[in-house]
Amino acid sequence: MVHPYIVNTINALVLLIAGLVNYFANPAKPPTALVVPFIGLLLLACTYHLRKHNRFVFNTVTALTLLVGSLVIWQIDPEVFEWNRHYILLLVMGISCFAAVAFYVGSFVRERRMGNNSIYKDDL
Repeated sequence: MVHPYIVNTINALVLLIAGLVNYFANPAKPPTALVVPFIGLLLLACTYHLRKHNRFVFNTVTALTLLVGSLVIWQIDPEVFEWNRHYILLLVMGISCFAAVAFYVGSFVRERRMGNNSIYKDDL
């Protein structure tokens, strides 16, 4: 299984790049479109602490990622949905967040089953 800090880095880069593309491609350039790239930067900043297995940061990153994924998916209006750049980027960001949360929960369960915290001894 992939380590959580690798999953976090990939998810943060997806949020950052897709959010910035979504912002700069919009002619109106609303400032609220920069929220998702900002959260991507926050998640990227947490990667160091995830690598050191800080449980508080791990739980916070999981909750924040789930929240961001939900908020991004809720921006999609099913009545006016079209397969255009805006909606595709929102889908990519939402799927990335939910996949990251699934990996985080999987690593929680795996670590809990091991019991002796030997799961991450290879990268300390």
